Amino acid sequence: MVRTLPVDINRRSVHSIEPQLREFETSESFAIELTNHGSATHVHLNVDDGLAEAISLDGGNHFVEAGRTRRIEATVDQRSRPVSGRLKIVTGYGAETAVIDVSLIPPEEPPEKVPIEVDERLAKPQPRPRDQPSRESEPAVPVRAIAAGALVVLALLFVVVGALIAGNPAVILGVGIVLVAIAGAAALLYRS
Repeated sequence: MVRTLPVDINRRSVHSIEPQLREFETSESFAIELTNHGSATHVHLNVDDGLAEAISLDGGNHFVEAGRTRRIEATVDQRSRPVSGRLKIVTGYGAETAVIDVSLIPPEEPPEKVPIEVDERLAKPQPRPRDQPSRESEPAVPVRAIAAGALVVLALLFVVVGALIAGNPAVILGVGIVLVAIAGAAALLYRS
């Protein structure tokens, strides 16, 4: 958006000049906006030697119709900063003069971006050995090991209770065979 320097002409009296700002600071081209509140008039604009090489105006003499606003472009040479000087506005062939102090400042530069170094190896997927299972997908203690262990403990408990109740060597032998069968089933379950 182009900045604007507003100036009222013929508002208080014939040929009166009332800039809304006495000092104007900018880092870019701008527009001088002449608003005529009275009869049609000629307005002359010029810049002093301090600004002459930095600002070029869209013409020097301007006719502003009654009740109209006229915009005059002031183009700033981007290489000529910082510099300051005066913009002179004249009406009535020198009858009235107004001066505005203009300062051209360097544009605000965006903060310098700090480069982030990225290791090129991160851009390539890392190979995963196929013989090693992923540690993320397996729990610390496999569920099968817990089930097999529970069956062995249950079989031992069954043998001990059976031997205490029966007291008979044939019953203890039968319970022992059942215990071996359960332990074998638990081992098969754990391996698969």
